Amino acid sequence: MTRRLLGTAMLLELAFPLLSRMLHRRGNAISTERTLFLDPLYVLFSGVAPGDIVLCHDVGPLTLPDAFDGNTAERYREAYRLISAARPGMVFVSEASRLEFVSLFGDDFRFLEVIPLYTRTDSERGEDVEPRDMKAPFLLTVGALEVRKNHQRSIEAFQRSGLRERGFEYVLCGPRGNDAAAVERLVDETPGVRWLGYLRDAELRWLYRHAKGFVLPSLLEGFGLPALEAAKNGLVPLISSQGALLEAANAGAILVDPRSVDDIAAGMRQLVDMTAAERTRRIAQLQEHARSMSLERYIARWGGLLASDMKASAKPAAARV
Repeated sequence: MTRRLLGTAMLLELAFPLLSRMLHRRGNAISTERTLFLDPLYVLFSGVAPGDIVLCHDVGPLTLPDAFDGNTAERYREAYRLISAARPGMVFVSEASRLEFVSLFGDDFRFLEVIPLYTRTDSERGEDVEPRDMKAPFLLTVGALEVRKNHQRSIEAFQRSGLRERGFEYVLCGPRGNDAAAVERLVDETPGVRWLGYLRDAELRWLYRHAKGFVLPSLLEGFGLPALEAAKNGLVPLISSQGALLEAANAGAILVDPRSVDDIAAGMRQLVDMTAAERTRRIAQLQEHARSMSLERYIARWGGLLASDMKASAKPAAARV
């Protein structure tokens, strides 16, 4: 609920930029303040200075603009133009995002730090509730119906895999996004594929605990948290062989070319057909890595960065978010 409220507040700010600029505008009285921006778009409201810090999840609107609507891509281009001019401190949620950013803007920023995200405990703890009309066995995808999630190729891959003829279903869940119309149409046309929409954590836990494998060969991820959440719940994930998903899952995942339907189909068959010993080995590797991505570690990394940055600053300054 907190995430949804904060997301709604951000959308309202984007919808009324003039009001937002009035609220955030920096005047001479606060010129010494240093700001932590939790998304590059926020620099559009108040401007960005070299002493500030900007958190960047990914540069997808620049490197994969077709996955976003034109207005979103244009706003991010303007935000990154301002960031490039100011050269503030930058924090990234993955090394993959940092490398993409450096390839576009260079590495002469105040700093370029990577602080990976953490895995939620809600995904694995607590009771579970079975969604309606579920049938086993099935493969699972959790993610919004967005172009970058690559759902259309995954659905076509399931159709080619032959798993439907072996009694399997392919279940997708998550909110509607910019690819919803096309994905929903493909779901309706493909036997054995179901989209359950946005689910409660209890229902997600049931799906994680009963699925045969997890499928997410995304074209773009800032970090790849769903793959780690799947691993914490005992599922081997099928993910893209490049980018942040590979970095997040580390060893143990099945890697595929996200633009090859045949490769994804082969990966789905591998998820189903792997031996119990191989599955156990992969899950152990994945869960060991997932345990290192804790909230405590995340807070400690941010605390260390902010403390050292304040200490290194020539002038004492109050930080605001």
